[in-house]
Amino acid sequence: MVLRRLGLGIADFIDRARNPFFRPDKLLYQFTTLEDLKLWKLYSDAQAGGHSSATLQLLDPPSPPPQPQTAVFKGNLSQEISPSSSLKRSGFAGIITKREQGISLNIADYDTLVFKVLSDGRPYIASLRTENFIVGDHQSDDVWQAFLFARKGEWQEVEIPVSKFLLTHKGKLVETRAEMNPERIVSVGLSVAVDDVGGEGIQPDGEFRLVIEWIMAKQTGSGGGYDDED
Repeated sequence: MVLRRLGLGIADFIDRARNPFFRPDKLLYQFTTLEDLKLWKLYSDAQAGGHSSATLQLLDPPSPPPQPQTAVFKGNLSQEISPSSSLKRSGFAGIITKREQGISLNIADYDTLVFKVLSDGRPYIASLRTENFIVGDHQSDDVWQAFLFARKGEWQEVEIPVSKFLLTHKGKLVETRAEMNPERIVSVGLSVAVDDVGGEGIQPDGEFRLVIEWIMAKQTGSGGGYDDED
């Protein structure tokens, strides 16, 4: 183990000498222990009178090894709304990392987020929340979202360029040309909804299931800023 770490350290040093802009991949979150899951909290429309449900729990790895321990985000989407609810629409659920005062995630040296997942084929939404300075009342966070598409029934490392995360406010796209501050990310999230970011129905009610192994930041060299041609 020591020799392996030494070898990796030497390889990293050589790569940096060849390319001073090289950054090794950065593991942001893994889903292998109960302590890992304590960093996340669940939410759904059920908190405001909806009927969707969701859980996040460790999933026993299949035998034989080396498949590592993973976690599964699963539940049921429902557009039903209780008569007493103030919701205008329902059918959403998600997980989000717990925000810690004064602590933020810095991914300024990376241009891509990678999610290792086993999907049910539904489109999911990846979210990054940054300290508010663009929209809203400056008492909440700016929310940047991008779709996470993965084929059904096979493990994939889904890469989402940071530049593809779009600014949203209360579930709708913000029609403002803005650039995220990647040094001040206060939480990361994954969600699933009947409606997409623009409010158009794209998938049915019913069960959902997304198995997650890890989330990583990666420097691909493709650039992390806005692409004016998009």
